[in-house]
Formats: sequence, structure tokens, C-alpha cells
Amino acid sequence: MSPLTDRQRNLLTLANQLSQNLVNNSGNNSGLNTDFSVDLPGLGLDVDLNMGRRPSPTPPSPPTPPTTMREVLLSLVNEQVAVTTPFDVITGTLIAVRDDYIVVIENSGAQVLVRIDKIELVSEL
Repeated sequence: MSPLTDRQRNLLTLANQLSQNLVNNSGNNSGLNTDFSVDLPGLGLDVDLNMGRRPSPTPPSPPTPPTTMREVLLSLVNEQVAVTTPFDVITGTLIAVRDDYIVVIENSGAQVLVRIDKIELVSEL
């Protein structure tokens, strides 16, 4: 590699001072984002400095609680549940939620259909 000319040396010195100045001023949170490039014959200099603060990630929003009995039931599919109706308490695995009824398989293996509008309370076991 050939030695640097005075002009190249001066440009390199200026580039170095500029980069030092950017690094030293990074504490002021100015949000400075710089891509600085110098192309000299026989010498390449590419400086990419991101002096700004990273934006803090948006925290995930909490899940919205179910607002209808059907939404509660949909969240309990394939779970052991106790379903209270005016007639009885049905316990077993909730296997399906249809438009107006649910399907529960009791521990005995019996399939029970319950109208959603007759459900007073549902709880996960």
C-alpha cells in the first residue's frame, strides 16, 4: 500500500475528529443517526453510527377478558369443566361450543348437550 498524501492524511484526521466528536456527544440523546463514508484512493473508511436512543418496545397489551358466556366457553374447550344449569351440575370435558349449545363428555363417557342460554355458571376443574 502506498503512503498517504498530505490531503488524504488531513481528510483522515478530519474524519477521525468527526467520529470522536459524534461519540463524545452521544450522551445528549439528540437522536443523531449518521452514516459517514469517505472513499480515498487506496484507503476506504465507512463509519455508521447510530447515536439515538432505541425506541422502547411497546409492551404487549394484556389479553382482553371474555365478555360473553360463549367466549368463556370457547376458552375452555378440551378442559375439565363444571357447568351449572337450573336443572343440574354437569362435569366432564368440554369438547365443542356450537352456536347455541355445548357438548360435554362426562367421566362415564356420556355425551351431554347443554343450551348456552341455560348455563348459569361454568368453572374449570
